[in-house]
Amino acid sequence: MQKARIVAQDHHFYTAELADGTRLDARVSGAYSYRVVEASDYPCVGDYVLVDAAPGQDTSDLFYIHETLPRTAILQRRRPGDRDESQVIAAHVDVALLVFGMDGGRAFTEGLLSRLVTTVRAGNVRPVVVLNKVDLATPGHRDGILEIARAAVPEHSVCVVSARTGAGIPELRQQWKAGETICLLGISGVGKSSLLNALAGEALAKEGAVRNDYKGRHTTTFRRLFSLPDGTAVIDLPGMRELHLWSESEAVDDSFEDILAIAAECRFRNCTHEHEPGCAVQQAIEAGELQAERFEQYQKLSAEAAFIEQRVTRFAREAQDRQSKPR
Repeated sequence: MQKARIVAQDHHFYTAELADGTRLDARVSGAYSYRVVEASDYPCVGDYVLVDAAPGQDTSDLFYIHETLPRTAILQRRRPGDRDESQVIAAHVDVALLVFGMDGGRAFTEGLLSRLVTTVRAGNVRPVVVLNKVDLATPGHRDGILEIARAAVPEHSVCVVSARTGAGIPELRQQWKAGETICLLGISGVGKSSLLNALAGEALAKEGAVRNDYKGRHTTTFRRLFSLPDGTAVIDLPGMRELHLWSESEAVDDSFEDILAIAAECRFRNCTHEHEPGCAVQQAIEAGELQAERFEQYQKLSAEAAFIEQRVTRFAREAQDRQSKPR
């Protein structure tokens, strides 16, 4: 068997790349599928796997994936729909570029930013906020978004760039080391493919148009890993239509350390931060030291994470009970 990395994924069809750069068409073996317990057990783009040619096949024919090697850092979300399962969307990621547009519309919201940061940090990935299309933003709009972004993620980098003109791209490249793996996350129309091409210095990905209502077309239709000249791997993902958390409450807390620091000064340990006397959080909001919207986002994400924890725990317990019953 040979070690390879998944560089493209379209459902359960994969392209795997060997260490020498050779690319192979691959699918999981029957034995692999039999071992799968959850959908997240299947390989995803960025994964390292063990592959081998099918018996009696040429080396140019289909290869089979027999094993996915242990993952170090992942990006995952709750699978779209009603099922309480996680969906791993990228693996072995060092830095996630959270891309937003500054050209108007609804391309930037503090709520989506907080949700993305929480998702990324939960997977042991470092987030970098990228505010793209600065060349299309009015000064007032640009400054307003920049102020909100910096206040929302005070401990992380916020980079203002234009993929079209190249402004800010050299500074953005300093956010990771050559040879690391970065991932582009964002909704459709924020310019992820254009940003990828700007980082590479050549057209690697097709760039899509944006309609007048600022809703971009889904230029990226499947997950793919590109290699930059300096050895950096870039994972480009389809624009997200929805992003439900799949993380523990601690991951939410990590994304709102400023609120936790303020809450530690509350008079009561079990303060709900609503009507209790001596609530440091409410005092900070009244004094303008903490934005009410940021606190509301913290409450919303905390409740969502707690809900997921309860559901996953209950389903795991029910599954264990079913297995323990005599047949």
